Amino acid sequence: CLVPLNIVSPQKNGPLMGIVQDSLAGVYKLCRRDTFLTKEQIMNSMLWVPNWDGVIPQPAILKPRPRWTGKQLISMVIPKEVTLHNGTDKKEDAPLKDEGILIQAGQLMYGLPTKKIVGAAAGGIVHISYNELGAEGAMAFLNGVQQVVTYWLLNNGHSIGIGDTIPDKATIEKVQVHIDEEKAEVARLTAMATANELEALPGMNVRATFENKVSMALNQARDKAGTTTQKSLKDSNNAVTMASSGSKGSSINISQMTALVGQQIVEGKRIPFGFKYRTLPHFTKDDYSPEARGFVENSYLRGLTPSEFFFHAMAGREGLIDTAVKTAETGYIQRRLVKALEDLSARYDGTVRNSLGDVVQFLYGEDGLDAMCIEKQKLGILNMSNAAFKAKYRLDLANPPEWFKSDYEFGNELTGDRPSMALLDAEWEALLKDRQVIRQINKAKMNEEMMQLPLNITRIIESAKRVFNVKANDRSNLRPSDVIPAVQNLLDHMKIVRGTDPISLEADANASILFKGLLRSRLAFKEVVKEHRLNKLAFDHVIGELQNRWDRAFVSPGEMVGVLAAQSIGEPATQMTLNTFHFAGVSSKNVTLGVPRLKEILNLAKNIKTPSMAVYLNTPLARQEQAKKLRSMVEYTNLRSVTAVTEIYYDPDIQSTNIPEDMDMVESYFMIPDDTQVSIDQQSRWLLRITLDRQKLLDKEIRIDDVAQRIKEEYPTDLAVIFSDNNADEQVIRIRTVSAGDKDEDGEGRMEDDVMLKRLEAHLLDTLTLRGVNGVERAFLTKGTRLVESPDGALLAIKDDPRCTQWYLDTSGSALRDVLAVDGVDASRTYTNDLWQVVEVFGIEAARSALVKELTNVLAFDGSYVNHRHIALLTDVMTYRGSISAVTRHGINRADTGAL
Repeated sequence: CLVPLNIVSPQKNGPLMGIVQDSLAGVYKLCRRDTFLTKEQIMNSMLWVPNWDGVIPQPAILKPRPRWTGKQLISMVIPKEVTLHNGTDKKEDAPLKDEGILIQAGQLMYGLPTKKIVGAAAGGIVHISYNELGAEGAMAFLNGVQQVVTYWLLNNGHSIGIGDTIPDKATIEKVQVHIDEEKAEVARLTAMATANELEALPGMNVRATFENKVSMALNQARDKAGTTTQKSLKDSNNAVTMASSGSKGSSINISQMTALVGQQIVEGKRIPFGFKYRTLPHFTKDDYSPEARGFVENSYLRGLTPSEFFFHAMAGREGLIDTAVKTAETGYIQRRLVKALEDLSARYDGTVRNSLGDVVQFLYGEDGLDAMCIEKQKLGILNMSNAAFKAKYRLDLANPPEWFKSDYEFGNELTGDRPSMALLDAEWEALLKDRQVIRQINKAKMNEEMMQLPLNITRIIESAKRVFNVKANDRSNLRPSDVIPAVQNLLDHMKIVRGTDPISLEADANASILFKGLLRSRLAFKEVVKEHRLNKLAFDHVIGELQNRWDRAFVSPGEMVGVLAAQSIGEPATQMTLNTFHFAGVSSKNVTLGVPRLKEILNLAKNIKTPSMAVYLNTPLARQEQAKKLRSMVEYTNLRSVTAVTEIYYDPDIQSTNIPEDMDMVESYFMIPDDTQVSIDQQSRWLLRITLDRQKLLDKEIRIDDVAQRIKEEYPTDLAVIFSDNNADEQVIRIRTVSAGDKDEDGEGRMEDDVMLKRLEAHLLDTLTLRGVNGVERAFLTKGTRLVESPDGALLAIKDDPRCTQWYLDTSGSALRDVLAVDGVDASRTYTNDLWQVVEVFGIEAARSALVKELTNVLAFDGSYVNHRHIALLTDVMTYRGSISAVTRHGINRADTGAL
């Protein structure tokens, strides 16, 4: 059933099948530096190499007796078309330590093959083999590796036992030290919290702050202990071998077996109190210590105590239930996705239409290409400084550089040649324009140079160099008149949207702009001649190969792209964790993720669980003070949030007072006669006294007269308000109610004054807005990175570099329209995750972008990658009618598509 044709999947433009389990651990062990094979072993192994040519390679060691390395054996099954360099950029000695990997023309030079290299990973050997040799070639590689490695492993063996989890004495002691340190820290925190000395973090109460800090300390204990253990285990340890090759397990599994199991979590928190004020009867009441709340300080090797075991079982049970619930949830989501997209197919004119012939996309995936032919490629021209860019691509024939004469066939002949100069100038202009345009397009991705584009140009050039035997010091015999028109001609042939009218031309340019920019920069004259030293034959081969592959890269007409998109999104959703608790970070700003958030997006929920905004300032690089200022204008502040105490007194003498602290304030107030003041006999004898919290007022930059003024505005005639001076030790507001003349004609009498004040107090505290935007509960100052262009024309976006640091607000609660009205907010960058607000304020196009962004966030959160075109197709179906419609029976299903 043509399994090989599905090796590379259009879901994530990468392979779906790869080497796993024993063959993966085996290939890792086989390629280690200390693995040697004898003459007998290598001869037996050769018989397992598919299509072996009968030549045994030279042994790596000749004396005292011949020995072959495992790397030599594995190189027999790697196709010679594969060249792969996955270096660690920083270190020069990487090859000596076998870090990174280098495969040159099918020979493994250094490095260890892991899951990233031979597994189902984009850019690995399987992927390259498929793209260079087709399905059969990739299949041959998978079969070859498995046969050779399994035979070698048969003689070598691989096993794991208790011995692999036993740490040495020094490590045990170190782990204990880490645990004791952090437990002491927890004890310190507990003491502080008990003494009420713990400063609450923004947006949390003291209890939440305490939990947060304790969890951080305990997680640190786990991490430190884990790192210590990992360092102490030998490289030959079987558990380590399996984890680093990627065949099974991870570093967490190893540290849990050897160091400690760590904190058990239920519903995103430490184990809750199930009995009265305690988790289990084994502990005293109100015990907040690590062990009483589910911290397991034993390793699986040492075994768990009964209470630890119980907590561990609680956390494990939650996982099981989660899995069971999740299958039903995601199953239903997937069904709805398929129902929404099932009739979409790519047509012969490049559009994507449904069964009624409505155009959903004018060009499938915005480029009309098949996802299988797309690879991650580096767009080198993006971040370079002007000088580096010029050095790489500019060639001035009027005064040519040294290499031009020595290392180039026609160096003397072309010096000062007018037609060639004109060609080169035109090319340089085009490259400059590309760089500018692509920088503009890529702004949102910061300085990310890796892009998903068709046709791996670098590899096509490298393979041409191999086929035509081009050496690094050859002299190229290409003239500008051979290269530049040929490249231009190739670009002109690469049409995506057929048609000569202005709209088609523009659509075609938009669809291919990134790819053409990449192609131009890779086939620039100076690159071809100086970097690659291509001769005429090799260059013509490259051009022909590019044209040929381009023609095959289009999506097949009739392809049911809708179902493909639905399955590509539904499948990772099944892998998602149902409830993604503890979002990394200290802020109390929770973000809904995983399946619940996916449901919200697809259902277009009106009330989402955690609405949140990113509010940017309209200055290029906002400083912290500016952001702080904006925060006080945006964050919703009511009276309660600046109040320390409220009290109700019976204080009959209105011009004086029974409260000693207030004497000065009241007397100084009545010394100056005030016309607006309500006559004294109408004022109530009861008094509402509000003491404000000085620190909170300062934080929010509010003065007491602002507060009093707001109260007066709210109740202009019903209240008499007196407030203390701005500089007084205690910031007090005194409020008395005012009665409207004579009492109780209606017999019932007014409500008792003290009761009345109680109600007034509740009302004032919660409904009086001092400032801010209603709906924005909290705003957190966040340090972000902004893309800047340095003076020399390079692009920078370096974390924590003062040149690129900008502060912005991260809010919980969202009110887009009102926030945009605040002075100093950048309306073009401010964003909310509430899709309905985006539609309301910015319209349908923005809603589409927001949908794409939110879906991408949810899917990328747990590290799975889905090609953009699937997400884009789903969003287009949700938005192409001009309003957003949910993927439910109320939204999409209302459309008038027929029954078939």
